[in-house]
Amino acid sequence: MAFLTPFFLVGLSALAIPVLIHLIQRERKRVIQFPSLMFVQRIPYQSVRRRRIRHWALLMMRCAALLLIVLAFARPFLKQDIAAAAAIGGMREIVILLDHSASMGYGDHWQKAKAAAHEAVRSLGNNDKATLVLFSRNAEESMRATSDRARLDVAIDNSKVDADSTRYGPALKLAESILLRSNARRRETILVSDFQRAGWTGSEDVHFPDGYVVTPVSVATPNADNIAVPSVTFARAAFSGTERVTVTAGIANRGATPQADVPVSLDVAGLPIQTQHVKVGANAATSVTFTQFTLDKPIVKGTVRAGSDQMPADNTFHFTVSPAAPVSLLVVDGGAGDHDSSLYLTKALAISTAPTFQTDVMPVVRVSPANFEKRAVVILNDVAFPPAAANGALKQYVERGGGLLIAAGEHTTWPQGEKDLLPGTLGPTVDRTAGRGATLGFLDHSHFVFEIFKAARSGDFSAAQIYRYRRIDVAPGDRVLARFDDGAVAAAERKVGAGRVIVWASALDDSYSDLPKKPVYLPLVHQLVKYLAQFEAPRAWQTVGQVVDVQSLTKSRANWVVVTPSGKRVPQSGPLELDEQGVYEVRPTGGADAFAAQAIAVNIDPAEEDLTPIDPAELVAAVTGHAAAAPASALPTAAEAEQFDIKEAERKQSFWWYLLVTGLLLLAAETVVSNRLSQSEKFL
Repeated sequence: MAFLTPFFLVGLSALAIPVLIHLIQRERKRVIQFPSLMFVQRIPYQSVRRRRIRHWALLMMRCAALLLIVLAFARPFLKQDIAAAAAIGGMREIVILLDHSASMGYGDHWQKAKAAAHEAVRSLGNNDKATLVLFSRNAEESMRATSDRARLDVAIDNSKVDADSTRYGPALKLAESILLRSNARRRETILVSDFQRAGWTGSEDVHFPDGYVVTPVSVATPNADNIAVPSVTFARAAFSGTERVTVTAGIANRGATPQADVPVSLDVAGLPIQTQHVKVGANAATSVTFTQFTLDKPIVKGTVRAGSDQMPADNTFHFTVSPAAPVSLLVVDGGAGDHDSSLYLTKALAISTAPTFQTDVMPVVRVSPANFEKRAVVILNDVAFPPAAANGALKQYVERGGGLLIAAGEHTTWPQGEKDLLPGTLGPTVDRTAGRGATLGFLDHSHFVFEIFKAARSGDFSAAQIYRYRRIDVAPGDRVLARFDDGAVAAAERKVGAGRVIVWASALDDSYSDLPKKPVYLPLVHQLVKYLAQFEAPRAWQTVGQVVDVQSLTKSRANWVVVTPSGKRVPQSGPLELDEQGVYEVRPTGGADAFAAQAIAVNIDPAEEDLTPIDPAELVAAVTGHAAAAPASALPTAAEAEQFDIKEAERKQSFWWYLLVTGLLLLAAETVVSNRLSQSEKFL
């Protein structure tokens, strides 16, 4: 047992009062009247009975009453109830959300954040528990609910700033789920961050129950200055048989102070190329264009650096650039004749620059299975089914990832044995030369081929007249991409293995339509070929937090090892999460050709460069429905938390009332008993 106000126990000294009363109490004697006392000798009266306790029951009642009243004012409670409460989850459970995103690397933000986390740990009472959660874009428990302050302090000291962006939603949801599992009476989340506005959109579905407390601790620097490099662009040019690249870097000033002389430098393959100095206004941006350099390797790594400030992570921008590799195409037509059926098609493909197409035209009679190898797309341009494609040769090419475009004109034939390759079944030719030709009445704008024509004035297909086309009956699993105005299928797709097949129900020259003479013809052909080739422009850089497929990147199923920017070697064959800033090296294992190595440049999210803070009270109000319950400086100390637990335990027991009432009843009973004893002795 313990007492909330033990100083009241001093009142137990009052127990001596009943004892003294019983020992010195003088009883009234009967008065005898004498006519004169002059002849009576004065003798001191002594009574042994006055020094003896005669009424023990009355004494016990008086002492017990005083004892109970004093104990009641001392507010006793049982300690085992506190221990029992600790066994079911502690008197208080807190979740420390520690932001370690890239922006926390600004100035002394990280040192201040760790100090605030340590202060939260020091506020724990003996029976409290805390969970440490480190968060940036994602959140994870660094230390599960524990009362061990030393372990929590070690976890805080071992934490580091990462390169990822700030997102408050996942961290707050994790804190909510942790507290919902707790049986503690008080549940609190302490959010330590620079409160970047970019990390909170307001659409996060986070709502803490009533009674949960969210305490913000801001380490933000007011009006922080920051120079950043958010992006770079490239311009390519040919020179003496080689490809040269011009890099233009964007420079952003995220602060309210103009920057007059910011040095901006470009390094390529570890060698300095050029350094320039620029002026950037407050909350403004500019660009810097550097001198050209030659692409003399399959992959060239470069870095742009701008200025120096308290956040060095965004002063550096990494990129990789490679010589443009043309997409290899094979166009199969009917051969030489008075009318070149592939003229419009090859001219349209030759104009493309992103990507460039290497187009080979070959008569159907000269095609062999070897001609399909290393081709991204094969185009059968109004020809009979090639003999070289029989016996599954063309199907195997498509199944391995090749693309096949079939322009179905009057010369197109398709054997029954290869029906699994053709989207649908070819029917007879529809002739609409007698009147107005057919137009395209439906386009699937959700498909890659027609997606660029979705916006207004992005291409008018209704102006093209198609005078002759083949009837196509599609199978249930085929996808219709376009229809003519009469509902007939104009284009359909079928996926075969890893490859794609598209059939166009008319010829791609001007013999069947005037489509090749319309502005939409050029982008249509480019979109068809890029889709079938599964072309993806090589990315010069990635953002921290993105995931890349190593096998897709290397176009190989071989085993690879990834060397991270920090120097770690990680065997990898599938998805790779990019969680560091810098350049990743993807190298083949087993002594493979070193030229097969790949490089991935990774930079922080540009949104992380904007250090503008959100008002912590605004975030707390959005999460809890009310403002913060206490400022960051009002975190309770361990002694205060323990004293609160004692008061809470005593409040829930409250048996001091019974002691007080019992003491008062004993006093009332003592009054009755003492009166009766006085009356009875009076007449003795």
